[in-house]
This record gives sequence, structure tokens and C-alpha cells, in this order.
Amino acid sequence: MNRLREHGWWLIAPVVLAAVLLLRASGYLEPLENAARDARSQVLQHEVDSDIVVVGIDPESLADLQQWPWPRRYHARLLERIADAQPKAVFIDIDFSAHSDPEDDALLEAALSRFDKRHIVLPTFIQRTADDDTLAITTPLERFSRHATLAGVNLAEPGADSLVRGVKTTWSMLDSEVPSAVAFMANVDLPPQSTIPIDFSLSPSSFEFISYVDLLAGRVPASALKDKTVLVGATAVELNDMVPVPVYRSLPGVVVQALAIQSVRSGVPISTPAWVELLVLALVATGSAAYFAAHRWRHNLIALAGGLLVAALAWTWLSAGTGLSIEFVPLALIAVVTFAVITLRSLDRETWRAMIYSLGLKRRDALLRSVVESSAEGILCIDRRGTIRTANAAAAQLFGRNPQDLIDQSLRRFIPSLPTQSSGELQPRRLLEIEAQRDGHPFAIEVSISPLDFPDEALFTAIVRDVTERQVQQRALQYQATHDPLTSLPNRTALSSYLSAALQRTRSDESVALLMLDLSRFKEVNDTLGHAVGDQVLSEVARRFESVSSSGFIARIGGDEFTLVFDRIGDIGEITRTALALNDCLRSPIHVNGIAIDVGVSIGIALFPQHADTSDALLKNADVAMYACKRHGSAFELYDPTLDQHSVRRLTMVSELRQAIETGQLSLHYQPQINLRSGHADSVEALLRWRHPQLGPVSPAEFIGVAEATDLIKPLTYWTLREALTQAAKWQAQQFSTRIAVNLSARLLQDHDFPGQLKALLHAHRAEPRLLELEITESAMMADTDRALKVIRELRELGVMMSVDDFGTGFSSLGYLRDLPVHALKLTSRSSCTCWTAIVIGSSSTPRCRWRMRCACKS
Repeated sequence: MNRLREHGWWLIAPVVLAAVLLLRASGYLEPLENAARDARSQVLQHEVDSDIVVVGIDPESLADLQQWPWPRRYHARLLERIADAQPKAVFIDIDFSAHSDPEDDALLEAALSRFDKRHIVLPTFIQRTADDDTLAITTPLERFSRHATLAGVNLAEPGADSLVRGVKTTWSMLDSEVPSAVAFMANVDLPPQSTIPIDFSLSPSSFEFISYVDLLAGRVPASALKDKTVLVGATAVELNDMVPVPVYRSLPGVVVQALAIQSVRSGVPISTPAWVELLVLALVATGSAAYFAAHRWRHNLIALAGGLLVAALAWTWLSAGTGLSIEFVPLALIAVVTFAVITLRSLDRETWRAMIYSLGLKRRDALLRSVVESSAEGILCIDRRGTIRTANAAAAQLFGRNPQDLIDQSLRRFIPSLPTQSSGELQPRRLLEIEAQRDGHPFAIEVSISPLDFPDEALFTAIVRDVTERQVQQRALQYQATHDPLTSLPNRTALSSYLSAALQRTRSDESVALLMLDLSRFKEVNDTLGHAVGDQVLSEVARRFESVSSSGFIARIGGDEFTLVFDRIGDIGEITRTALALNDCLRSPIHVNGIAIDVGVSIGIALFPQHADTSDALLKNADVAMYACKRHGSAFELYDPTLDQHSVRRLTMVSELRQAIETGQLSLHYQPQINLRSGHADSVEALLRWRHPQLGPVSPAEFIGVAEATDLIKPLTYWTLREALTQAAKWQAQQFSTRIAVNLSARLLQDHDFPGQLKALLHAHRAEPRLLELEITESAMMADTDRALKVIRELRELGVMMSVDDFGTGFSSLGYLRDLPVHALKLTSRSSCTCWTAIVIGSSSTPRCRWRMRCACKS
């Protein structure tokens, strides 16, 4: 009794009781009570005999039907199969707000009409509006609602821990009251405006699960649903209908509805009156205070642990066996706080200080251990010789061992390449990527070793990460950056790196050969058959090129451009043989979708160091040789500086030629044309010449090519025509009438405005049209034959003479002669003279020809 009076237990009991009741009223004990109930549910987890069948929209259904949201005809067909099975009740937890068409809506309405309205439930949602964030009720269309019972599918609001633990029996908003689908499906009368807790000790495996697509396809017998309670809803994670719940962390909404229905059927918990709970708490507070005040703290600690254990078992039994709902945390907290207060009052100051200090050390040690153990990275403590002292769970998992098996093992057993000093001791390293061993198999790790500051012992911490997946991703990214995704060949980036390295390692007596490969007629394949066929052609071409050039480095650098590199070669003959083999490999057609496709290849070859001293120059020169190959129609071409149309001289010649036209650096020479019958010169050919102020005479083959490749060909042609017409007018004034032949560019032959502009020139120079002869090439007509013929006829109507130069060198048909209004064909011979025959061709109904031979010879 003296000890009881000493500790004032009669005062401690009401103070502790008041404090706990205040915490309970403030809601601070709710998280602890929820945790206790969750633990009880975890312990009591069990299966029950249930008639609930969940028809889930699972990943297999989404993959099989290949679209979302599904058309309502799928739901209609599913309901028809369910109706054939004659279930007890059906609940469809599906949002019907998605857009639909009248035909699907009619099918769904017909399927719903097959049920008794009391046996099928459609969902009603209470959700926030997008405009003003207010609550609104969303119901199915009226044509669907009249065939079913509407019920709410919303669960109770989540608690402070964001977990859903119950379901409301009804939802009230404005003038509407929405009944709960759970109450309807459970067929149990529940008090309105109340929250029924869900029993999460029930296992979801109590319910039978059927895939939506299996039921839709008829793979599930009707007997599986007969007299069953059927719930249809989303179970696939990707549909975002997951509800956070205790015990199971998260469950699909339809499964939570099933648990709630089964919980109601098993019995709603019985709540004890408030005065009974208060009386029980007061008795516990008084009894605990009196008992703890009468005994020593060690005895009290044992009694407290035993009492809490008995109370927990009794609380679990009452809840599971009788359905009685009693709060456990306030009871336990009263006993614990009472024990703590009385124990603290019984300790002296020094004991209290020692306990505080010990508690602080334990807390810091527990915090550090928790951080180390929860880390996803392997953390080890090792001594200077590399012996493992401690290791967390992540390190043990990393090396495929138990944490205890790592203790006293050498870290070099698992990381053989671990860096050490000359003395054999560990060497601190900031960050290092090396190989480790796991069950005899190597894998990549990243390790950092740092020393620990202990005065009596040298220890280190090693942090180890598995970087295998990261290296795989890096290699995949590197491959994507350096390879063509279509043909899997190296791309331009990889070619540049390889070429630079090849040039650096080449000896003085060796060469590097770069072959530029460009496909012929490939654009026609793409334009005619589409890019999909073009891609198949490119893949097959790449395969054939690889089979021919297995010893070289082949890359795809553009749409239809490939390159092939041979380094350290000593015999150019090997390269030419390879070039011929590359041509030969494309001689057989490529068959795609039953179509035989013929493509060719133009090959340009440049050598290092003979043709270029850098990789960029080598690429450019190989490209020049390739275009020369296209022009010449040869199997391949070696780089020739004279063929380089993109030299600095050619680049500057464009601007200088424009200046030459404007400043009078050009001149016309006239080559006589001899009539072999009369022996007299009855016409001349205008020859354009350019004398450059610094370069001297420039070959027409050079500057005419520059003009043809740019827009200068038009002003150059008009300058030539003006000069020729001026000369023709002068000769005509001198009673010397002779015809002047001027070459006409293919570009002007495609220009509808040219005939009109030529007519203006003839009028301005007062020259007779018969004194002007325009020479065209047959290849100029092949670009756009119809357009060229129209321009030629307009020119012929002006009275200008027309002739075809270099006839027979192209691919035009002799049939064109009947349609061309020309007076002469020029046939080029290999001698120094060009001879041609002037022809007069009548109409197709009265064909007649007259021939006249002429020659023009070079001096």
C-alpha cells in the first residue's frame, strides 16, 4: 500500500485515460487502429465458399480484341452469353460513356432486355466535372437504364493513408440518393448513409475468375455461371481501375466490389455502445495503474507483454468469431502509457540518463542499419586485406549468396580484378567499372571504395552496383547510332570513324580503297511500287553486297548509296575484281511480291594516298568517280581529277562566266559547212569561245557543262543567238546570205516561252528566220517528248530551220522522224569530219524524201 501511495496511481489512471481519449477524439489513433486491423486481416486471411464469379477484362482480352474502348456490340454479345447461363444476378462495372453507333446501341439494348430488371445492375458513377470540379452523377443512357437497376459503384473515401477500407451504403447529392451496388448485389438490408467496412481477411481466390474474351468466344460452359452472382469489370492494370487497399496493396475495382459483397453476406460488424467502450477503457486504466504501482518494472514489463498478447488474441477472436467491433489501440495504449509513466517515476536520475543515452545509440544504430539494409546498392564493410566484415542484403543478392555466407570471405573471390596496392592492401578508388563473378559467371559492376575514419582499425566501405543492364542499353544505343536500321549495315557515322582509323594505320607501301556504290533505277522502283518494296530491294542489295565483299567494310550512307572500304591493299587488281563482282551480283533480278526488279550499280573508286590525303576528300573523290561512272555507263570508274565537276576552278567559274557574258569576254567563231555536191559553203555553224583574262582560252566542254548545270545556260544561249542574228543581218546587208547553225540546250527545248522570245529577237535584228538553224540532240527530246515536240513545231512555224545533232547516239526511235519537223540529221563519225544528210519528209499519206550530203571538217 505504501508503494501504491508513493506512485499516486489513482492520479495516473485518470490522466492517462483522459490523454488517450483526447488522442482518439482528435483522430491521431486512427492510423494505428487501421494498422492493427490490417495486421489482423493478414493473420486471418482465408478463403470462403462464394458464388461470386468475376468476368475480368484482363490483358489477354485486350490483346485478343486489339482495341480500347471496345464497341458496345462486344458487351451485347457477352450479356447474351451470360443470359443463356441463367445467373442469379449480374453487375457490369463498365463505363458506357464512350462514343458508340446506333447499331451497337441497339444490340446492347436488346441484350439487356433479356434479363429481369431486378437481376442486372448497371453502374452509376459519382465523379468530378472537368469544368468546375464539382460532383456530378453519371448514369447510363435512358434506353439502357430502363432495362436494368441502377446502383452506385463508388467506394468509401480513402483514409489518411490513401487506402480504401469500406463502402458506403448510399450516396446523397442534391435531391438524389444513389444506392450502393454492393447492398443490392448482397441482397441485404443495410442502414442508409453508413459505411460498411470491407473484410480484407477474405482472399480474392475465393472467387472464380473468367476472362472476358474466353466467355465472349464461348470457351466457358454455361454451367459455370448458372445461379451465380456475376461481376463484369476491368482487371488489367493498364486500364487504371486499380484501388489501393490494405493487405493486398492494390486490387481491381471489380474485385474490391466482390470482397465488399462477400463481407456484407458474411455479416456486418456489430458496433459496441460508446458507454461500454468508455467503461472498459476506465477499468483497464485503473487496473493497470494499480498493478504496475505494486510491482517492479521488470515484472511489470513481462506482465505488460503477456497482457497485450492475451488482449490481442481476445480482440482477434471477438472480431472473427462474433463480429463484434472493438478498438484495440486505445486499450493497448492505456496499458503501455501507464507502464511507462509508473516505470519512469520509479527510476532514479542516473538510471534515466543511462537509458536515454542507450536509447539514442540504439536509434542511431537502427537508423544506419535500416538505411544500409534498404539500399538497392550492395554495401560491404571490408578491412585493409579485403576481408568482408558486414554485407547488406543487396550485396548478398548481387553475388548470389546469403548475407551470412559473405562474412569473413575475401572480396577478391567475387571481384578478382579488385585494385590493390603493392603491399596487397586495398586501394581506395572513386569509381571503377570492372568484372565480378556470380556462380562462376562474369558480370559487369561499378564499384567505389572509400576509407572509414577509425583510429584503432583501418576499414573500408565498398559500394557495388550491377551495371550489366546499363551496358547492354549503352551498346544498343551505340549500335543504333552507328548502324542503318533497315539493312543493319554500318551508317555514315560508323564509316567516318572506320575510315579515319584505316587511314592512320596504313603504311607508306599500302593503300586504302573507297568504293562508292550508287544504285541505278532505284528511284523508279520507289515511285512505282512504293517505299515498302524499295526497302525490301535495299535489304536484298545489302545482302548481295555483303556476300561479295566479306573482307571489306561495307556501309549504307544514304537512300540508295553504299560504300565499301578495303584497307592495307597492295594490288589495285583486287579492287577492280571486286567492283566487277559487285556489278555481277545485281545482274539477276530481285523478286519482291512476285515482281522481278532489275537494278544496277554505279561504282566510283578513290584511293588513299594516291587520290586524297583525308577521309573527307576520299569520300568526295569517290563520289566524283561514281558520277563519272553514271555518265560513261561503265562498270566502274577510278577517280580522275579532270572529271571533278566540283573543283574550286569549277566553283569560281560559275560567277566568272556570268561576268564574261556581261563584259564581252565571249566570241563566236563560224565553221563553214560544205555541200559535197556543189563544193560550196552554203551554211556555217556558230562556235562559242571564251578567252579568260587570267586562264586564257577555256574549253567549251568545260564552261558549257558549268552553264548546263546552272541557270546560266539561258542567258548564254540568248547571247549566242543575238550575236549570230547580228552577224546574219550584216552578211545579208552585204548580199551574202548564208544560214547560221546554233546549238540549242535541252532546257530551252522544254521552255514554252522560248519560241516567243526567239520571234522577238528575229524581229529586233530584222533577220530572216530561214537564215537561222537550231541544232538539237535526240537526248534533249527524251526528257519530255510531248513538250519538246510542241516547242519544236512552234519554232518551225517561225520559219527557223531545225536539225538533229549526234543522231543515233541516243535511244530514240526512228518513228520520231515522221513527227519531227526537221530538215537534217547529223551523223557523227570518228574522223575529223562530221557528215549529215538533209532530209525533206512529207506527210504520212504522201511520204517523200530528198537527200543532200554535207560535211563539216575540223581544221
